[in-house]
Amino acid sequence: MIRFEKRESTSTSLKILIPTVSIILGILIGAVAILLKGINPIKVYQALLIGAYSSKYTFSETLVAATPLILISAGLIVVFKMNFWNIGAYGQYIMGAIFSSYFAIFWSPHIPKVIMLTVMVIAGMVGGALWAIIPALLKAYWEVNEVISTLLLNYIALFVLKFLMYGTWRDPLSHGFPLSKPFPNNAQLPRIIPHTRVNLGLIFGIIAVFVVWYLLKKTKFGYEIRVIGENPNAARYAGMNVAKNIIIAMIISGALAGLAGMVQVSGIIHLLQIKINPDYGYTAIIVAWLAYLDPIVASFFAVFLGGLASGAYQIQITMQVPFGIVGVIESAILFVLIGSEIFMRYRLVFDVGKKKHSGQEETL
Repeated sequence: MIRFEKRESTSTSLKILIPTVSIILGILIGAVAILLKGINPIKVYQALLIGAYSSKYTFSETLVAATPLILISAGLIVVFKMNFWNIGAYGQYIMGAIFSSYFAIFWSPHIPKVIMLTVMVIAGMVGGALWAIIPALLKAYWEVNEVISTLLLNYIALFVLKFLMYGTWRDPLSHGFPLSKPFPNNAQLPRIIPHTRVNLGLIFGIIAVFVVWYLLKKTKFGYEIRVIGENPNAARYAGMNVAKNIIIAMIISGALAGLAGMVQVSGIIHLLQIKINPDYGYTAIIVAWLAYLDPIVASFFAVFLGGLASGAYQIQITMQVPFGIVGVIESAILFVLIGSEIFMRYRLVFDVGKKKHSGQEETL
């Protein structure tokens, strides 16, 4: 007989083993998908690694892809710690890009760069935070399921972006394409590594990681959201303001997702368009859970998944392997990781049989 027995604690080795197995199985599932196209998966993965880590330039592109993941996952970890399932980083990222782009598009290009970028950073964070407050209020005061509300707001944000890009924000010189006018130089984040696209956004990400780590580990707020995540009723009984903490946590989460949107349009694309890689909002969920909600560890997984995305462009060009293979790998990793969560909470116990001894039952 097999039964599950609740663990009193989870060992460090198990926390390392489960993400490792999840990644390996994800890669194996990706290999099967590649084999179905009649291509050698070993050669594909070799090319992917070369395209992600083999030179200064390829690794810089990995860091470019990892930067939004670092920012968004740091914010998601804050709310995930309290069992608030923010699936809306996708929309918060878009709104951050929209809010910050307004100043790049409509303000004068002669405004000092420091002032322009400061305003854009604040605007991006405000845009993401405002979009995150909506489901936070719905959850805090009316118990509306946050998975549904955050998910639906993603689609609304995307249609707002499309409305602007096909409407009043479209550049008259774009020949009908849904693009804004290019950002002036004073609205572009400076690059921190010469001859690459790595920009100041990476520094923002590193700062965010350590700020979130400090909040969670060293502050009363961090303690309270951990308690709320474990047992919200006990938190209320202890006098904690659950609604207030939900709102604050979502403001932080949305602000960091919005900042990621600002970094993407200001540091990489240099204009606003429909395709601004908002899928980072979903990939960051995988990053957060692979790290078991540790913001510092999450930054390394962000670089790993950023490398997958960066290398995928290489194999798409050189080996005709669709970029979507990265989505297959990421989905498989998340699926295995979630399925393995049961082993983090419970251990398998095998009852081989029972025998009588001095009137007592003894489990073997």
